[in-house]
This record gives sequence, structure tokens and C-alpha cells, in this order.
Amino acid sequence: MTLPQLYLRLLKKLAPYGRPLLYILFAMLILAASMAYLPLLIEKMLASIFVLKDLSLVQQVSLTIIALFVVRWIFGYISIYYISTISGKLGTDLRMDFFHRLVSLPVNYYAYLNHNNQIDTLVSHISRITQTTVRHIAQLVQDCLSIMGLLICALYLNQEFSLLLLLVTPFIILVHEMIRSYFSKTDQHNLLTLRDLIGHITQSVKHYRKIRLDGGQADESQRLGRISETLFHTEMQSAKIVAMAIPTSQLIAALMLTAVTYIMALQATNNTLSLSEAGALIAIALLLIFPLRRIASIPRELEHDRKMIEATFSFLDLAPEQDIGTLSIQQIRGKLVFEQIRLNDSIQTKPILSHINLTIKPSEVIVIKGYTETEKNVLIDLILRLRQPSNGRILLDEYSLDKITINQIYRNISLVSTDPFLLDERIAGNIAYGAMRCANEAKITAAAHASHAMEFIRRMPEGLQTQINNDGNEISKKQLIQLAIARAFLKNAPLLILDEVFATQEPDSAELLSALEKLIQNRTTLIFNQQVPQLKKIDRIVVLENGCITENLKTMDHSQLRQETRIINH
Repeated sequence: MTLPQLYLRLLKKLAPYGRPLLYILFAMLILAASMAYLPLLIEKMLASIFVLKDLSLVQQVSLTIIALFVVRWIFGYISIYYISTISGKLGTDLRMDFFHRLVSLPVNYYAYLNHNNQIDTLVSHISRITQTTVRHIAQLVQDCLSIMGLLICALYLNQEFSLLLLLVTPFIILVHEMIRSYFSKTDQHNLLTLRDLIGHITQSVKHYRKIRLDGGQADESQRLGRISETLFHTEMQSAKIVAMAIPTSQLIAALMLTAVTYIMALQATNNTLSLSEAGALIAIALLLIFPLRRIASIPRELEHDRKMIEATFSFLDLAPEQDIGTLSIQQIRGKLVFEQIRLNDSIQTKPILSHINLTIKPSEVIVIKGYTETEKNVLIDLILRLRQPSNGRILLDEYSLDKITINQIYRNISLVSTDPFLLDERIAGNIAYGAMRCANEAKITAAAHASHAMEFIRRMPEGLQTQINNDGNEISKKQLIQLAIARAFLKNAPLLILDEVFATQEPDSAELLSALEKLIQNRTTLIFNQQVPQLKKIDRIVVLENGCITENLKTMDHSQLRQETRIINH
């Protein structure tokens, strides 16, 4: 996108805030008109002092000037207030767009975001855009209106002087931009040369053993000397331009001042320019200085913000994950079949999962162990259809998983992990979360009783409606797990995944074990845990090593299973 297209797209985000924008525009027009009216008041002041010598008129004009600045203060406040309002709303909108896009991206994109700290960078970009870019645009509009008002005022007072200002103003901006552009390029070149010098010095320090062993100190010194010489020549070239630019700009300013003074002198000689008009025109010239300087610097600021806006819109333009499923199954029994599942790694040549063949019957409880963290996460993502296998297919109740709608899959799977976190500010909101937020209090209470969470909820000041935080001061990890179990009870999904819940010492307590025993009843349950837990019902133990299933121990009676569990765990 070009720079105008980027900023046009950004300005379109402000379209819903038409009323605040009208307030800002109205305030800016009043500010520009008041600035344009100031030279006219100065002209009246000088005329009343030096021509009319009327003290009452001087007092009247003085009070008018004070009133004018009071008006400017009021409308300046209105302008700044509403600019801050819409920039804050724009920031909220961009952050919400960012979050909506973030949660809809394919899961493999998250690794890139986490590895490169892209989330922090993008959030910072959004804050920068809303805090500075909007103000830069507003300042540009305000300065353009002010310059137009002052030129109209000059045209009203003296047409010849106005034409001179119209000719001189673009010339001043052009010269300023040419000098700034050259210095910007020179600074970038100096920075690259300086980085090269620092890189070579760092390399010399890092490889000091080899340099000293091979007697390369003199060679390194010569190489660094050449880089330093290049940097010196670049700096001297910049110094020459500075030495030419400053006197040249001073000469141009002197010539323009001389031209203005000459024209004013001619008009004064011909009695076409009075002292009061000359003072007003000088005031216009002085008032034009600051808007012109700001306008000359704003393009540089907008160009600097361009990369942040491009990065933000590029992220918002990323394609979300598409739901390719069309089937909506009325009732899922919980049969899960893996057929020749293979998942390749985008970085390594060795696949993460290879030739996974596994059939899990409805209400069967299996323990999966021996896996790496990557293998476990990938397998869970495949079950949740957050990833697609490179080869093979997964069946849910004889239906291919990729043919089922994603919401249907999510409704029928519960996940309890070892690192639960708060999903809501209230206890009830952590149980009835997301799609379950409309559950009544009776169902929430029943789920809390089933997970034994009600025992600590009763001690809370407001029970289920108690506000809790995530810093660990008000709720323990065991209680977080109990809330996660209660959420699974409330969801009542036929498929259950326990992600290393037994890896911590918390589930060794009788309350958690009892709750988990009750939770897995009549559900197809996959327990990911490196040690086989001491549960009453475990139908099979599956060993996942090097991306393959190496052992699949069948169902046995309870005493045999406990004996086998002790052997496997040791």
C-alpha cells in the first residue's frame, strides 16, 4: 500500500465517530479563524495608538484580544479532548480487531508470534498509532486551516503581500524538505557504517583466541582503521553540506526578508501601506512560522509511523482459519479412530507423528505416556482439529473429523489441563464460561459440588459471585483445577482430555481424585500423563515414543492393572 492508501484506510476506521469528528472540525475552524482575526486586531490596535490616539479604542481592542484568547482556550480544550476521545476509541477498535484476528488464526501461526515477540510488538504499534499518528493528522489539518486563514487575512489587508507569501511559503517548505531528506539519508548511511564498525569490533573480541594465536592483531587494526576512515569521510561530507546549508538557508531568509521589506517600503512611499497594516502583515508572517515548521516535519513523522501501520494492517489482513466441516451430528457417542496419522514438521525432516493407528471405544479410558511435549500438544491439537494431519484421517463416531463443523467438535470435547488459569473475574463465570455462560445457577452449583469446589466457594464472601484474581492471592492451583473440573462437569461432553492433571502433586488429594473418578465415568477419556495414575478405571495404556505407538496394553482386571501400572511406572 502507498502512504496515502494506508492513512486513508486508517481514517476510514474513524467513520463511526462522525459526531466527535464534527466537533473537532468545528473547533479547528474556530481556532483557525481566531488566529486569522488576531492580525486584524493588531492592525486596529496600532491604528488606535499611532493614528487615532484613542485610549478607549485601545482598551476595547485589548479586551477583544483577551476574549479572543479565552475563546481559543475553550475550543482548544474541545479539540484536544475529542481528538483524545476518538484516538482512544480507535485504539480500542484496533485492539479488538487484533484480538479477533488473533483467536481465529491457524494454530501453527502462534509459534511464530510467541517466538518473535510479535504480540508485544503489534500491541505497542497500536498504542503508538492511536497516541501519536492520529494527533499528527489532526495537527496537520489544524495547521493547514491556520495557514489558509492567515493567507486570507493577508489577502484582505494587502494583495501584493499575499501573493509574495503564496510564492515564498512553498519555496520555504521545499528547501526545508530537501535539506531534511539529504540529512536523513546521510544519517542512515552513517548508522550502517557505524554498525559495521561495531560488528567488526565485537567479532574481534569474540574471536580473540584465534586472532592472537595467528598473530592477526595488526590485520584487525588495519581493517578497523579502513572502516573508521570510511566513517570519517562520510561525516566530513555531511559536515560540508551542513557548512553550505546553514549559510545558504540564512542567505535565502535574508533575501526573502529584504524582498518583503522592499515591497512594504514601496507601498509605504506610495501611501498604499499604513503603519498599522505593516504591523499586521508582520504579525501574519510571524504567525505563519510555527505552522509551516510543523507541516514541514509532519511528513517525516507520518513516514516514520508508516511501518507500524503497515505491520498492523498486514496482521489484520491475515486469512483466518476456515471451517471446512459441514456435518452436524445430533448425538456423539465418543468413538475416536486414528488411521495412519502422520504429521510433518515444517522445520525438521523427521515427522512429529508417524503411522499412528489407534481405536478408542466409547466410554473407554486410556492413558498415553512416553511422549514429548511437542508430540502431546500436536496430538491434542489434531483431536481438536486445530491442526490437520499431513496424512491419514481421524474419525469421530465413523465420521471424518474434517467433515464435522468445528463448533460441533468443540461442544463435544472437554479439556482439563495442569496449568489452568482464570477465564473470568467471577467464580461462576469460570465455571459457566463461553458457550455455557447462559447456564443457570442450579447447574453451576451442581457442577461445583461434583468437583468438590463448593467446599471452598462457600467460604468466599459472595459465593459463586465472588470476584477473584489471577495473582494467586485469593485462589490456589488446586482450586483452579477444581474449577476446571467443574467446567467439564457443566459441559458434560462425551469426550474428555486430561492434560497432565496427574503430573502435579495436587491431584493426589482425595477430593481431586474422587472428582476425577466421577468425571471420567461414561466418557471417552484420554489421559496424558507420564506416570500411570492410580485410578479405579483404566482400560488401556498407550506408549507414544518417537512419534509412534510402541505399546498398547489391553484391558485387564483391577489387580492386574495396578501391578502392571507399578511395573510401567518404574
